[in-house]
Formats: sequence, C-alpha cells, structure tokens
Amino acid sequence: MAQRSAPWLGLFALAVYLFLYAPVATMVAMSFNDSISITLPWGGFTTKWYGKALTNTQAWGAFFNSVRLGLVVGLLSSLIGLLTALAFRRAFRGKSPVLTALLMPILLPSIVLAVGQTVLWNLLGLTTDLWTSTLLGHLVYTVPFAFVMIYPRVYRFDPNIEAAAMDLGAGPFTAFRTIVLPRIMPGVIASMLFCFTLSLDEFVRTMFLIGAQNTLPMYLWSIMLTDPSPETNAIATLSVCFSLAVVGIAMLIGARDGGATAGGH
Repeated sequence: MAQRSAPWLGLFALAVYLFLYAPVATMVAMSFNDSISITLPWGGFTTKWYGKALTNTQAWGAFFNSVRLGLVVGLLSSLIGLLTALAFRRAFRGKSPVLTALLMPILLPSIVLAVGQTVLWNLLGLTTDLWTSTLLGHLVYTVPFAFVMIYPRVYRFDPNIEAAAMDLGAGPFTAFRTIVLPRIMPGVIASMLFCFTLSLDEFVRTMFLIGAQNTLPMYLWSIMLTDPSPETNAIATLSVCFSLAVVGIAMLIGARDGGATAGGH
C-alpha cells in the first residue's frame, strides 16, 4: 500500500513546490524580458533592467531604510528574546498565560495587529514614523520569533555548570558572560539574522505605520501601482537574493550550533 501511494505523494509534493515557487521563478524570468511589459509577451533576453535597478536612487534609499530598520529590529528583538528566555528558566506564577500572550502575535493576522497599532498610535496623538511606530510594530511581530529561537538553547543549558562557576567565586554576571552566553550565542546570532529578514520583508504592518517614509517593500508596492516595468521584477529579484543570503547565513550558524551541541554531548 505504501509503495503504491508513494508516486501520488511525490506528485502532490511537486504540486506544492510549484504552487510556492512558480510565482518567484516567473518574476525572475520576467526580469530578463526585453520589453516594457512586466509580463508577457517575451521580447528577448536582456540584463538592462538590472542596470536600471542598480542605479535607481529611490530604490537604494528605500533599501537602506529597510536594512537600517532591520538591523535595529534584529538587535532589539534578540536582546528582548534573550532576556525573556532567561526569565523563563525559572518558575513563576502565571508562566503559562504569559507565554501564551508572548506568542500570540505569531498567531494573529498581521493586518489585525497593524490596524490595532495604528488606532492606538492615533489615539495617543503621535505621528507615525519609521523609527517610532514602524519600529515598535515590527518588534511586536519579531520578538516572539526571537524568543522561540533562543529559548530552546537556554533551556538545554545545564544550570549546574553555571552554579559550579558561581561556587568557584564568579558573580552572576561573570558566570553568564563567560559560561552561558558563549554556549547560546549562535542561537542569538541566528535569531538576529532571522528577525532582520522578517523586518526587511514586512509589508502589511509597515504600510499602516510608516507614515511618509519608504522601505523597499513599500517602494515596490508603489511602483507596481504607478509605473510597473521589468525593472520592478529586477529589484524584487535582487531583494529575494539578499534575503536568501541572510537566511542561508542564519541556517549555517544554526547548523554549526547543532553540530557543536551534538559533539558536546
């Protein structure tokens, strides 16, 4: 029975992969189209749209906004996630409800949180901006992911090692800095890179909270509405390549961390 159903499972898996990646593959292919149309007809092969994309000052400005925001979000998310993971090493009253509330932003639709944050921001009479409302909106989204990535590494760490260091005269901060942090640092770095990527590609929350400034997803959305061309595909393709590179680095760090942990055991 299992052998008879295996070909159907393979076809189903192929269909899923096509559903997921065919749009991206089409976008990449159309970025080389020698035509003013963003889609078909095919006018021949060209790389001129990449030349235009790489000299587009507005796109570069939006990209740098995204990168700067992503770096801050990645750093703050991982710091908050690390401190929260350390707090969850100990038992305290209400631990389960607090954990549920912490992970809730992962489960809620992004547009619901974005609208709620916008309403709250307006009620407070504050101006939406890249470094205030957008930053906080991204943190609400990324901190749960940072916690999920860091907490298993903190949980696996043997507290007896830390206690032994303190018995030998090390203070709590010294024991954490010299014993705990080096063992969990790969997870923290992977969390930073992952949260950076989440912020870099975030659109819905950014659209509601950014105000008059631009990030790369916002810029791509605006030119899709006003002046779509294969240059749009080229910019989007370069953005995907950059995001994949960051995710690849995070996966390599995570794999090295897993290998080191297995070797240590």
